[in-house]
Amino acid sequence: MTNSLGSETLRILLHDYGGYSFTNQLGRTLAGRGHRVLYSYSLTTQLMQRFAPRPAHENLVMAGVQLPRTFNRYSYLRRWRDERLHGRLVGEQVRNFQPEVVLTANTPLDAQVLIQRASREVKAAFLFWMQDLIGLAAQKNLSSRFPLIGPLLGAHYQQLEKKLVIASDAVILISDSFFSYVRGWGITAERMHLLPNWAPLEEIPLLPKENPWAEAQGLADKFVFLYSGVLGLKHDASLFLALAESFRSDPEVRVVIVAEGPFAEKLQAQACVSALENLVVLPYQPPAEYPQVLASADVLMTILNTDAGAYSVPSKVNSYLCAGRPQLLSLPCDNDAAQLVSSRKIGLVSEPGDVESWLMNARALYQNRYNHNQMAMYARAYAEENFDIERITDKCETMMKLALRGG
Repeated sequence: MTNSLGSETLRILLHDYGGYSFTNQLGRTLAGRGHRVLYSYSLTTQLMQRFAPRPAHENLVMAGVQLPRTFNRYSYLRRWRDERLHGRLVGEQVRNFQPEVVLTANTPLDAQVLIQRASREVKAAFLFWMQDLIGLAAQKNLSSRFPLIGPLLGAHYQQLEKKLVIASDAVILISDSFFSYVRGWGITAERMHLLPNWAPLEEIPLLPKENPWAEAQGLADKFVFLYSGVLGLKHDASLFLALAESFRSDPEVRVVIVAEGPFAEKLQAQACVSALENLVVLPYQPPAEYPQVLASADVLMTILNTDAGAYSVPSKVNSYLCAGRPQLLSLPCDNDAAQLVSSRKIGLVSEPGDVESWLMNARALYQNRYNHNQMAMYARAYAEENFDIERITDKCETMMKLALRGG
């Protein structure tokens, strides 16, 4: 059996530590083309279910990896142990499945070492899908938290990431800015591929603001600034408090945060202390309701601090594009997501820490609502132009074909 490129169908292990909906869509599409696909992801670390269950496909095996204990991302020693255990369990999947290609994304480096090792044992081509510059992130975060030993640990992870990338048959980069980071590592141009992230269009259709979820939450007749996703160390949630405070006297406005975990709990507690009744913190919603959640918004928000903007491109912006809503961003202006939103006139961007500009942009989006339809149109049009899963899968098949041939 042959695929669209005329090459033989493959046994592919697609591993996404975060279990994101766009990698799941890729796995389903590859399976639909006749490839045998094992989609591996972490069941333990997922704070939210990112993709909706789908009918079984004869060529696709879903293989969630469950650790025997609760994951704690803020205990560094325990996290290190759990990430290594995850890597060992995925390594067992590799040995049992005997893939010809292993494609792994969003994976902690300590786990990636063990997955790459298992891939070499079964002689599979190994593609490192670089979603974040993890070594740089570790260097910044560990140096900040542990001034004495942190820089040494950070340097270790930078070297480990470099070693893993060099030993890979191909590296997939989601941003042009990532090329400058890896270019000096001696990797040939043929082994480096650009593949910007996307979101599954068919899973996030354009929906009206007045929908069952919005009605149930009392948001259908409100002007809603909404954030949906993880809150952690790289997010300055005080921006949401400032936004709610700015609109405290306006009964029409709600600031809605859909998130869980200690940072979401802290945000909710701070809102209570400040009597900010217009700031609503909700738990993660079922995947089937996610399109309605986004559609309930008048403005969708993304925040990222300055350090994180150097090593991360927030993927939630892509889901927001599918939803067709204006966007309010607090991101470094040279971040790919910020440049996209600004250049395509999809929303407004302010630099991290610039609370005055953040609030000014929010007020502009609130007051100039006649621009919303145009921004919404531009957002959805960009998604439809760039998130064609068939074209994306063509690119991935080409990358795998080149990796199997040694670049």
